[in-house]
Amino acid sequence: MAWRRLLGELAPVRVLEIGCELGWNLEYLRRLGAQELYGVEGDGYAVSRARARNPLFNVLQASPADLPFRDGFFDLVFTCGYLGNVAPDELERVLDEMHRVSRGYIVAIEQDPDPEQEQLYRTQAPTRWQRDHGGAWTRRQPALCTLRTMSLAVGDGYDEPRTAHLFAKQEAP
Repeated sequence: MAWRRLLGELAPVRVLEIGCELGWNLEYLRRLGAQELYGVEGDGYAVSRARARNPLFNVLQASPADLPFRDGFFDLVFTCGYLGNVAPDELERVLDEMHRVSRGYIVAIEQDPDPEQEQLYRTQAPTRWQRDHGGAWTRRQPALCTLRTMSLAVGDGYDEPRTAHLFAKQEAP
């Protein structure tokens, strides 16, 4: 399982996914032992579907640029295929908010193609921004420590190849 390989011995209890859609990643992390699972999603239909998947998931319709949680509330905060949807003028605010609410670890599982190359994603989706997401994190939060970077393929359960970045805040336990 990709999540087990990525996290190694880390065992986060309280987890937040930004852009959780239907809650698949929350389910995987629940199976690995995470006990308090939160999601933030902008689409109301996806929120209701994620809540239906597991009523114990705390899924909110909210903006990732203004998260309704206190500082350091989560052991792990992550995205999976979300940051490419964030426009360049919003990216720093989203990264700052994720950093603010994380007590220890941040994960970005994203497509990392040519840096800052903008492209139309599929034919009916909004514009996606291709960028080096690991580099975006380390430029914005230089005190983060990169614990692991790994490639994920379709065989790992993703619809397209991704790069997973695991970061720790310096004060992480």
